[in-house]
Amino acid sequence: MEVELFVHGVPNGEGFWGKEDDRNYFGTFYDHSTDEVKFLVQSRLSRGRQYCYYNYLVYRTVGSPTPNVVAYDGRDGSYFGLSLRLEAYCKDVMNMYRILDTIYNIYVYGSLLKMERSKLKYTFSDFTQVDAKLKTMGSEVIKLLQNGFTTASFVPLAGFANGNGNATTYNLYELDESDVMQQMKQFGKIALSPYYSTMRERNIQQECDSRVAAFRQQSDSMTMEMRSVQTSLQSQVTALQQELAARDNTISQLQKHLQKAGQSQHVSQLVATLQDPIKELAHTMRTITPSADGGKEITSQPSLLKKIAILTPICNFVCLLAISVLGNLTLNKILTSVSALEVVADTTGYVEKNIGQDSSYNVVDISKVYPDFNMERVRIDIRNYNGGDLKINTTYTVEAKNGIDLGTWSGEGFERENTDDPNIIKLTPTAESVTIRYEVRGFDPRIRTLTAK
Repeated sequence: MEVELFVHGVPNGEGFWGKEDDRNYFGTFYDHSTDEVKFLVQSRLSRGRQYCYYNYLVYRTVGSPTPNVVAYDGRDGSYFGLSLRLEAYCKDVMNMYRILDTIYNIYVYGSLLKMERSKLKYTFSDFTQVDAKLKTMGSEVIKLLQNGFTTASFVPLAGFANGNGNATTYNLYELDESDVMQQMKQFGKIALSPYYSTMRERNIQQECDSRVAAFRQQSDSMTMEMRSVQTSLQSQVTALQQELAARDNTISQLQKHLQKAGQSQHVSQLVATLQDPIKELAHTMRTITPSADGGKEITSQPSLLKKIAILTPICNFVCLLAISVLGNLTLNKILTSVSALEVVADTTGYVEKNIGQDSSYNVVDISKVYPDFNMERVRIDIRNYNGGDLKINTTYTVEAKNGIDLGTWSGEGFERENTDDPNIIKLTPTAESVTIRYEVRGFDPRIRTLTAK
């Protein structure tokens, strides 16, 4: 059986190593994909002959939030691919993936491609510069195929469709051999990856999306209702302010009337008080004044006692007049102060009685939004972690399995980067002790503690 190895990518512009008759086909993988590792199996015709291609494609390293394979000169948007071309279909797709994954990790990662900070960078600018290494790698692939498969592992390609359309994606561990073969016979193309979501995860995601949409719709409805209530309350406040202004005007008018009435009453009392002294003064004046009929002239001088008697009513009149002026001013001040206190007290009581209201806020009940949620089932999972110590300054993908969108992350000893999924974060250890905490309000938090070096 004919077996061919092809190596392709973008070390410094598109590059290719292998038989030239398939160069154009491998150029289609330079499509700026965002997949981490994609294992694309495809049946197609090449120069009139049908082959099955097993393509191991790397666009970004595990845990990187964005594609991070870069060219030799550091340009973004690169990729790396290993491809096997066979004249038959290998039923053991899982073993074929393991062989290519092994070749990549032994001969490519750390040699042809090296990590520089957060970028996976080509160490050469053209595949011809590493021709000897690629030939050695090709020989090793043949040995692995010979040791890993038997004749029964392969079937002829007769009856397999040519995969010219888009590939359906599945998690590598979700389908068995018969499922993959059925897909290949029907469509001629399938994309597998251990990093693709399973059907169960997709269903959960779809259910979560539906719940989020329903929650947003409910939130929008509540917002509209609150705005309506706010408008109504604003109208009531405006009406109360107008009523208060009218009451203030009425109180002001009443104060003026009361002030005028009080002044009139005070003047009447003052006149009544002065009537007797004025009468006495008039009588006294008549006693010391010559009569108008030309009577006998009084020639004797008034005695001291009589002078005092004459001046006393006059002094009383002057004192009463001064007291009345001062009393009138004081009365005005007292009336003004009392009226002002009455206005303040009355207005304050009215506002407190009519405007003071009790306010409360509705809190979303998590059990209603997520009736199936169980904090005991939540597990903090580190995808690209196989046990032991974490590596400081290496980025890991951390997921809250069975978590919900309302959960929050915290912890110590690492730098965190959020993703579009609230249950997934990117974590880079910065200390020897790492504590990861996932919390949902109302439940005990889930905590995972690890060490890093």
